[in-house]
Amino acid sequence: MKKYLIFIIACLVVCLLPFVGMLVRPTTVTTENKVMAEFPSIKAENGSINLKFFQEFEEYFNEHFAFRNELVYADAKLQTSIFKVSNVDTVTYGEDGWLYYTSTLNDYLGYNRMSERQIYNLAHNLSLVRQYVEDKGKDFVLAIPPNKNTLYGENMPYYYSYIVDRTHNIDLLTPKLSELEIPYADLLELFRNEDEILYLKRDSHWNMKGAVMAYNLIMDTLGYPHMNYKDSDVIRTKNEDGDLNRMLYTFYGEKELNYKYNIEHGYTYSNDVKSVEDGWIETENGAGKGTLLMFRDSFGNTLIPFMADQFEKAWFTKENPYGLEGLMEEYNPDAVVLECVERNISRYIDMPPIISAIKTDIPEITEYVESDTTISIQSLNYDFNYYKISGSVDETLLENETDIIVRINGTYYEAYHTRENNYEVYIKKNAIQTNPVEIEVLTKDKEICRVVQIKTIDEGDILQ
Repeated sequence: MKKYLIFIIACLVVCLLPFVGMLVRPTTVTTENKVMAEFPSIKAENGSINLKFFQEFEEYFNEHFAFRNELVYADAKLQTSIFKVSNVDTVTYGEDGWLYYTSTLNDYLGYNRMSERQIYNLAHNLSLVRQYVEDKGKDFVLAIPPNKNTLYGENMPYYYSYIVDRTHNIDLLTPKLSELEIPYADLLELFRNEDEILYLKRDSHWNMKGAVMAYNLIMDTLGYPHMNYKDSDVIRTKNEDGDLNRMLYTFYGEKELNYKYNIEHGYTYSNDVKSVEDGWIETENGAGKGTLLMFRDSFGNTLIPFMADQFEKAWFTKENPYGLEGLMEEYNPDAVVLECVERNISRYIDMPPIISAIKTDIPEITEYVESDTTISIQSLNYDFNYYKISGSVDETLLENETDIIVRINGTYYEAYHTRENNYEVYIKKNAIQTNPVEIEVLTKDKEICRVVQIKTIDEGDILQ
């Protein structure tokens, strides 16, 4: 009887320890990319009883219980060591301790591969962005860092046998970018041609040597003079705590080797920057000439020091969708760089950069076609200075490379192609002076141009 009592008491102590331990050692830091929950108030903002108190307390407890990070690490270590699996949904545990970002799994397996129409839509939208930037007399470059398992998939786990298509979206996109003459820093080709592994084992990004190579290719594609750092003093240190490493093992995962360049950077921050993770970063006093506007993601973290050093001023932003026209009007950069990782390139279809639609000429209209094409006009949610004219085109009227044109009050504009058969056009509100608004949607295949829908919208019917 005594041994059962001891066992019961031991179980109670183990169960109560995370709760009681909060009195002396609550968890106050997390490796997750979010703000930790605060202790809930018994009263709501209006002074009444907070009916969500227990729900909010549960969230607070789950994030702050004592020894949380240590227990998460212990569980992760157990799962990976014995069962060879990750206990975190966002991380895939591979062979030889390699970690991969789970959100890249569909790309790796070839699931939901983009259709020929979607690949064309993606390249078409980027060609409109390139045209807008170059029409302003500025330089443009697109860069797409490959997913880690696109380059180094040999350490992926058993998923390998489930691959349905070994061709990646980025493989399909690259020749189309060349065909449409979009300045493209081909990072996929760069890394595939290297025998050395240039991504980190426990991180989703390239190592510092890979970052330097990517920076050099972007600057070469821009055609700007720059330091290449090939003769720089480089050492390897085992102090890299990768993002996937932290997601899985919290603060206690094994660090790995990374390159360290002994470089004295000359640029300075001109706004209040906490880290390279910040959404908006301004730099000045770089050794190079000119100015740069760079739309980037987390792959840009390691690029910032090198890019900033090559321009008198530079602006780096993570905003999405890209407010391209507004930022170009405000800062008038000499060069614009779009950097977006492979797994997220569909954003150029789902949320294309915000620019005023580009005017175009059309060949002689061949015919008028009755169709189920739709038209709507409303204020753009992301920027109320614009109207968004959008809709869907009857898919039976679209070939793989059919362009969509929108005529607004007599002026023709190139439309963004969204999803498979949708379209969007952004127009500044002050550019529409005549009401009601007369809108036509046209399709263009080489020299064949058809009107597929016509609609007149009164001012009172425009959604605000």
